[in-house]
Amino acid sequence: MTESKKRLIVIYNPFSGKKNTKQLPNLVQTHLNQKDYQIEIWPTEKASDLTLFADKAVKTKADIIVAAGGDGTINQIAARLVNSNIALGIIPLGSGNGFARHFNLPLNTLQAIKIIPKLKLKTIDTVWFNEHCMVNIGGVGFDAYISSKFSEVKKRGLQGYVKAIAKNLFYKSQHYKLISNGKVLFEGKAFMISFANATQWGNNIKVLPGAKPDDGLIDVVVIKEFNAFHLPSIIKSVLLGKLHVDKHSLVFSGTDFEIEREHEGPIHTDGEPIWLKKNFNIRLEPLSLNILSNEK
Repeated sequence: MTESKKRLIVIYNPFSGKKNTKQLPNLVQTHLNQKDYQIEIWPTEKASDLTLFADKAVKTKADIIVAAGGDGTINQIAARLVNSNIALGIIPLGSGNGFARHFNLPLNTLQAIKIIPKLKLKTIDTVWFNEHCMVNIGGVGFDAYISSKFSEVKKRGLQGYVKAIAKNLFYKSQHYKLISNGKVLFEGKAFMISFANATQWGNNIKVLPGAKPDDGLIDVVVIKEFNAFHLPSIIKSVLLGKLHVDKHSLVFSGTDFEIEREHEGPIHTDGEPIWLKKNFNIRLEPLSLNILSNEK
């Protein structure tokens, strides 16, 4: 008896960071064996299509849903697959591709398609900022502010992101209180507070090199307030992947956190800006998402 085909749906964001996305449907149909997969490709026309299509794919019992896009596309689709039996595949099309890089997935579109049958199923944790899902990196402070500014930029991609950072390097630190299980871990001004389920923002710029998405823990990196004199050393630490051991950094881990701040404002989950009230919760949902991984 032959094994039945797996139903594989590609939810395809044609507006992601890469320009050469028009050939994606043809590449998928050509390079995935149609004896093994029942292939469907659903291109989005607007942002809300991502969640609508993911919900439809879940309800109609797909086996694999491939998110073709950047970290934001992956985030919105992954959120709909939590605690389901459906595997999340990834074809990286974004400007940073932090989540894909963590799992050693090819950034070349053709290679990312060809490798799908060889990938291993892995179950990972998800993190929730109130009701908003995060699978890679989230936070509050500078990187959340940059995400909100980047969302307003017409020209996407790495160049636009770098420009947004350069224009806002002298962002003013805000006052936060970081709490876990009723204990105050940090109180004071911080440049940013990053919550890591995986290792990096993207482009191999790492928040915490040792972060693991299946260890049942959220890792937190607090970058305390610093003056302009220390900015070059902070940038050096970021580029060397040593931000977590910089003298301005504090590192914590746990399963549940609270943030208290003076004003409501942006946070980000996987680079997607979200406006939340002054106080919010961050919690772990252990081993709640199945993904296709190429980790060694």
